[in-house]
Amino acid sequence: MNILVVNDDGIEAKGIHLLAEKLKAYGTVYVCAPDQGRSASSHCILLHHSLSFEYVKEEGIFWYKTSGMPADCVRLAFDLIPVQFDLVFSGINNGLNVGTDIVYSGTVSAAREAMLEGCPAIAISTDFDSFLIVEEEIDSLLKFVFEKKLYSKHYVLNINFPTHSFLKSKGYRFTKQGKKIYFSRFIQNEDGTYFNEDKEIYLDPDEDTDVCLSTQGFITFVPLSVEQTNFDVLDELIKSNKLDFMM
Repeated sequence: MNILVVNDDGIEAKGIHLLAEKLKAYGTVYVCAPDQGRSASSHCILLHHSLSFEYVKEEGIFWYKTSGMPADCVRLAFDLIPVQFDLVFSGINNGLNVGTDIVYSGTVSAAREAMLEGCPAIAISTDFDSFLIVEEEIDSLLKFVFEKKLYSKHYVLNINFPTHSFLKSKGYRFTKQGKKIYFSRFIQNEDGTYFNEDKEIYLDPDEDTDVCLSTQGFITFVPLSVEQTNFDVLDELIKSNKLDFMM
């Protein structure tokens, strides 16, 4: 397989080096990563900017870096690296991407960009600076993913390790995206600008969600789609405004 690895933490991040090295067992690995951290960039793409794209090195892995966003990494790699990619991995992100983190995540969005371009994609994240559990369990996790063929052109598989209080997972859970809502507090700096000092976070109490299961020690798997239409509401709107649509 030709495997592309991207991230939003930048080319020097621990997670992408760890993941790329482990994926050598499954194919030829190419990395395209931002030249600096681009966390919480969501699905931003730099349409009206010139982007750098630089070959860095080859040490059993082909390394490239760019001034672009995480989603740009996928777009650039697909167009400028002369291979056909079979699978894209995004991560391993330094920070969980569960619940509504997914909305902000450059890691998940890079995987989503790959899916939009017709390539199966997987995003992997761990809690902040929680790489001991990753180092212990990434081999078995990847083996499970490849043996079960848990990748598809029709969804992004979003995988999260448990919260940092766990040094060993309790196993795997296929589940749904929960709610994780941030209530921000901004503090004014001396120069008149504002800084987000701390956050109050609402965590979904539903036990069958990635948010809750990650706090219970499980590695969670959530299949994500691009479709965002609320079909129940759409049906209600069509029914309640039926006459308005008649010519």
